[in-house]
Amino acid sequence: MNKVYFKIYLKRLFILLIGVFLLYSIYIHLEYSGYLKQEREGNYQSLKIISDKGSNLADKLEEFVFMSSARENVEESELNNTWKVINGESKSIHSYLYTISTVHTEEEASDWDLLQFSLFRVDDFIAGKTNQFLGDRSYSITTQEKEKMKAIISIYRTISEETKQNPINLENILRSIKEDMLVIDDNYPGILERMGR
Repeated sequence: MNKVYFKIYLKRLFILLIGVFLLYSIYIHLEYSGYLKQEREGNYQSLKIISDKGSNLADKLEEFVFMSSARENVEESELNNTWKVINGESKSIHSYLYTISTVHTEEEASDWDLLQFSLFRVDDFIAGKTNQFLGDRSYSITTQEKEKMKAIISIYRTISEETKQNPINLENILRSIKEDMLVIDDNYPGILERMGR
């Protein structure tokens, strides 16, 4: 008689364990799906913040380009103050770029990677100009540098316009900023080729 009860007990225990395993699997799947959704939403939220900061950077950079063209009527302190804002916004954008995670973005991963790379290259240009301005103690810029600054203005204005769309389309952003990135970064065509674009 004990053997019969033992077999029934084992069957019930086995069914209970299978039930617990199924419930736990469903729970883990739901948690993971929620995590992925939260991470994707976080990326888009970071992009919106980058867009806002980039819009401000574009406005100040446009002001800087205009003032550097009319240098005889502009005081050095005005150029300095404007460039400080530009550099500050660029550093802020740089920090938000690090909050974008491409690990779980599946088919959008390469788009996020390329967008991050592109905006890091923009930041590198601004950081390089900051160092040059500090070293030269002058805010003079060449025609080529002016063209790169205009490209940066265009990039951030494009991102600002594209992030107003719902849903945000990363491919449209990348397609729209491609020509401007070619002006800023000589190595950009090689990067696009390696990424198969």
